[in-house]
Amino acid sequence: MNFKTEIENFLQENSEEKLAKFHKKLVDTKFKIFGIRTNSLRKFAKHLVKENCPLEEIISNSHEEILIRGLVLSNLKLKDNEIINEFNKFIDYIDNWATCDMIISSLKRLRTENGYRFFIEQLSSPSPFKKRVGIVGLMDYFLISEKKEEIIDNLIKIKDDNYYVQMAISWLLCTLICKDYEFGKNALEKFSDKFIRNKTISKCHDSYRLSRQQKEELKMLRI
Repeated sequence: MNFKTEIENFLQENSEEKLAKFHKKLVDTKFKIFGIRTNSLRKFAKHLVKENCPLEEIISNSHEEILIRGLVLSNLKLKDNEIINEFNKFIDYIDNWATCDMIISSLKRLRTENGYRFFIEQLSSPSPFKKRVGIVGLMDYFLISEKKEEIIDNLIKIKDDNYYVQMAISWLLCTLICKDYEFGKNALEKFSDKFIRNKTISKCHDSYRLSRQQKEELKMLRI
């Protein structure tokens, strides 16, 4: 089977011009955007896995091809170290928040010690989207665990004013506060960055999981 041709046909047959224009407004990427619905991408990725499509056959020339490759990887029955090895081969193609968040949320097999070390390692990368990979991975799989204090200690060390890094940290802190209010609130107080502190509080204010009293307490921490 010619997988490259099949993938090219899928991209052409499922692209939507209006959706592509909409995605271009939300996703800042150097790659071409076809405008394909997420459900279609997930379904096609599972099809490729069933047909034993090699990862190297999925060329990363477009936003959707990168998503397909990540989704195929997440569906392969590999050990965590094998997933990490394959993920490292295309992590540099992740240049936007949407690709990062969708792929990381699909890599549930990295809820392991090897996965934890991998995500922690990304926090020291000079690449903002590798940092975001680490932050989102820690949030998705290790936030409510015995590692949460260590996670916060590592996040405090990050000195990066990149918008997508700071938004990811704020997202993680808001999630932590919603799940473990007292610990999360104390953790937030350790962050002196104005954007991170205030954006976290803003996100918490929009959450239905916090009480009015808790939201008022958090407002007192604004910088």
